[in-house]
Amino acid sequence: MARTLEEARPEAGDTGLEARAGTDESALADWLRDMTYLADTLALSGEPDEPGAELPLEALPLPRPGRTAVFRLLVKHAFKDVHAYFFGGAGPAMREVVKEQLDGLDGGPLVVVGHSLGTIIAYEVLMEQAREVELLVTVGSPLAIAEVQDHLARPPAVPAGVASWRNASDLRDLVALDHTLRPEYAPAERVTDLLVTNDSSNHHGISEYLAQHEVRAPVQRIFDGAG
Repeated sequence: MARTLEEARPEAGDTGLEARAGTDESALADWLRDMTYLADTLALSGEPDEPGAELPLEALPLPRPGRTAVFRLLVKHAFKDVHAYFFGGAGPAMREVVKEQLDGLDGGPLVVVGHSLGTIIAYEVLMEQAREVELLVTVGSPLAIAEVQDHLARPPAVPAGVASWRNASDLRDLVALDHTLRPEYAPAERVTDLLVTNDSSNHHGISEYLAQHEVRAPVQRIFDGAG
């Protein structure tokens, strides 16, 4: 996270100006990269700006232990399934269900589609297995939220076996508070972030996400080519 202007201002007699300048340039470069990825996402959406829509929220401005405490409290009351996964001991059993489904597949191109908490479960299984996946599709995903990334078993990255990752969200979806995976999940060229319109009551419904052309078309192309 970029430092404030007060933190970046040199003190009287400061002899580390070059080091400070280098740090500030690095922070600026990181910020410009994130804004570029967000601009790409907005451009790819092909939709007019939502009236009154705000840019995605970033991580809570707290040290990691503070973020963890707030995140734990939030999910306990608002997202009970996420709380059960990260803090209630249900994570291994949830991942085992996904593993069993993947193990039962027999040949052909593999496309994995995940929604909401399911995107976290599928992602962690693929990180663990490095299974070859032609396309990973995540919709309404909280994987871009720093407080979620804090609790992943491995540092954020594109799973080794995933050739392409397509992530779609609606700006009004409260589960997908941050809409760009590319800044944190390298290599960035494998990830495409898309903003779509989800007109379900909470802008998070899976049916409305899967009905979007931007979500369906890449899956259809893969299976049409395999026929």
